[in-house]
Amino acid sequence: MLILALAAIAASQFSLRIHVQWRKLENAADLDQARWVLRAAEQWAAAVILDDSLQNSVDHLGEAWARGMPPVEAEGFRVDGRIRDQDGRFNVNNLVRAGRVDATQLTIFRRLLANLRLPTELADAVADWLDADSEPLGPAGAENGYYHQLPEPVGCANRPIVNLSELLPVRGMNARLLSQLHPYVTVLPTYSRVNVNTAAPELLAALSGNLGLDDAYALADQRDRAHFRNLGDLRNALGDGARLDERQIAFASEYFLVTAQVRRARVGVGSQALYRRNGRNFPNLIWRAAL
Repeated sequence: MLILALAAIAASQFSLRIHVQWRKLENAADLDQARWVLRAAEQWAAAVILDDSLQNSVDHLGEAWARGMPPVEAEGFRVDGRIRDQDGRFNVNNLVRAGRVDATQLTIFRRLLANLRLPTELADAVADWLDADSEPLGPAGAENGYYHQLPEPVGCANRPIVNLSELLPVRGMNARLLSQLHPYVTVLPTYSRVNVNTAAPELLAALSGNLGLDDAYALADQRDRAHFRNLGDLRNALGDGARLDERQIAFASEYFLVTAQVRRARVGVGSQALYRRNGRNFPNLIWRAAL
């Protein structure tokens, strides 16, 4: 009886190990398939971006790409995705050109921070983090002399950044402030202008020296009912007095962030991919990151 009991226990343990190993193989196969579906979702989004550029030369929030992709089933997976225009945000890398701080962009960033009720001195600190020199912009600025004396010393980037998280070490910055700033800013590899058809009211007001926040909200509401096709439309909507810095604005976008997620049972994968339009050709993939 004892031998039979031991044999039964051994058989049970063996069966359990086989089941666990088989489940691991299933999960690995599902994960590999999910990644292929994820890439297909990214490619679909890029195709939507291309098709839109072939149809018209203006980008606004009423277009198909801006509405979000409804959940769909593909190869047994649930696929969710969204395309977000990045030219409707302030490009932090605009703060510095050829290693030197751009005074106009710095002013716009200060206004944006003020409109968001965030510390405006962050603008100087961020610009110092990116510029190539070692001279602080002012009392709120900081260069390596400041960062090297911290309990955990770091060095300034002294270059354009790739991800907003690279701003976390900046003097005065923290995760909460960066989270509040995140919906209004981006980091792009080239100088960019702000698409006034997709920009938040806080950024629209930052592009002007005399447009109040309430008026910017009214302007955005008018724009969302009938998008701006050109400077004439924008000037008519602004009326007399208020003006945006027309050197800094655009009516179409070049960069788009694609977010996609794929799920089935125990398996789930996600990614973000930044695409840049490439004329009448398929958009260029700038970077991809797992979620």
